Amino acid sequence: MNAALVLLSLLAIGQAENSPAKKPAAPVDVAAAETNNEELAGKVRALVKQLDANQSAQRDTAEKELVGLGSDVLPLLPVVNNRTPAEVRNRLARVRAALLKIAVEAATKPATVTLSGEMPASDAFKKITEQTGNKFIDYRARFNQDEEDPKLSDPKITVNLDKVTFWEAVDTVLDAAEFSLYDYDDESEALAYTAREEGAIKRKGHAFYGGLFRLEPSRIEAVRNLKNTSSRSLRLTVDVAWEPRVRPIVLQQPLADVEAKDESGNSLTFDGTQGEPEVPVEGTNAGVEIDFSLNAPERSVKKIASLKGKLLATVLGRVETFEFPDLDKIKQAEQERGGVTVAVDECRKNGEIYDVIMRVRFDKAANALESHRGWIFNNECYLLDAKGNRIEQAGIEAELQDVNEVGLAYKFDLGDAKSAAGYKFVYKTPAAIIRIPVEFELTDIDLP
Repeated sequence: MNAALVLLSLLAIGQAENSPAKKPAAPVDVAAAETNNEELAGKVRALVKQLDANQSAQRDTAEKELVGLGSDVLPLLPVVNNRTPAEVRNRLARVRAALLKIAVEAATKPATVTLSGEMPASDAFKKITEQTGNKFIDYRARFNQDEEDPKLSDPKITVNLDKVTFWEAVDTVLDAAEFSLYDYDDESEALAYTAREEGAIKRKGHAFYGGLFRLEPSRIEAVRNLKNTSSRSLRLTVDVAWEPRVRPIVLQQPLADVEAKDESGNSLTFDGTQGEPEVPVEGTNAGVEIDFSLNAPERSVKKIASLKGKLLATVLGRVETFEFPDLDKIKQAEQERGGVTVAVDECRKNGEIYDVIMRVRFDKAANALESHRGWIFNNECYLLDAKGNRIEQAGIEAELQDVNEVGLAYKFDLGDAKSAAGYKFVYKTPAAIIRIPVEFELTDIDLP
């Protein structure tokens, strides 16, 4: 199986994990959910044990049934280590590969929405969140846009959407409610909306939907050098947004894959056609701007009739949790899961601080650890004491930086503790770094 496709499936699994859970109607629902989870975990444990049964037929049956449970059981599969029997290790590898293959199509497809009838805009957003896992935040109060009149604060809209992509559904609801998205929000895994500005055009019909991504021309500027009549250029700015359930860290635009034509079908040339300009994604931003520089055509040309290209999005996949108990006894301990290996080399006392020396290695890092590795320093990391109390890290130092591997030293203040005995080291990281191609075509862009 293609390694890139295997890694892509992890993103689909992450989508299910990141979807907001519905609030239980009564405590009995919570108990039922916990019972169902425990029953599933118990079934997985029994089937994993059966992978080492004496009879080959029993082992085959257990392997088949584990795959039949679906990708929800991936977090429940045991961590493979040196004590895992060879038969179980091999069969677990096949089970993981099969489950990842099942999930791969969901990873590459955009979320879809079905929504019909008259409803308040807030209900429409809520239903989109339930169906896609993408959340929304009302920012109007921050700009003094909230109104006392409920018709204005939560306008009723009428929509008829049947299995449309997430972005088409969002644009339809925003247009009907006369809202806009705010591109500079600080919300993680959510989109912020405000009231539409006066003079702003509708969103639908002006954007290209490419899988998880939405592209829309936002600005075009013509520049003429008055000292050199042959020096004229155009700069087209395109807004690129993505479903907030995914987490890109950088977008690349291979210039060799971009072509533009005017309304007569003539090619428009670019100011430089080599290389792959990169646009890093900072913080929690849910969108970026990409600029295209063209040589200005003759004045008779009135529009860019077509701009075709292909973006490469480097995206972080599903977050995995790695736990290492008995911190004081750890020496060269490793855990591997879904394409990432976390190794804790040792815990050593450094004055009044304890340093946990560890490494993170990816099977395929998609260049994300070369130029844009800042995201890895934001990975969640902490200790748990014997009572389950959480101790946050007090600092971090990079000790190794390679193409697919990073070495880190996390610092913890354990107060009066004389050793790290009884502490558990917990580290969370995306289990894969993947590259998703996004082919697009923007049309009918009027020139200034």
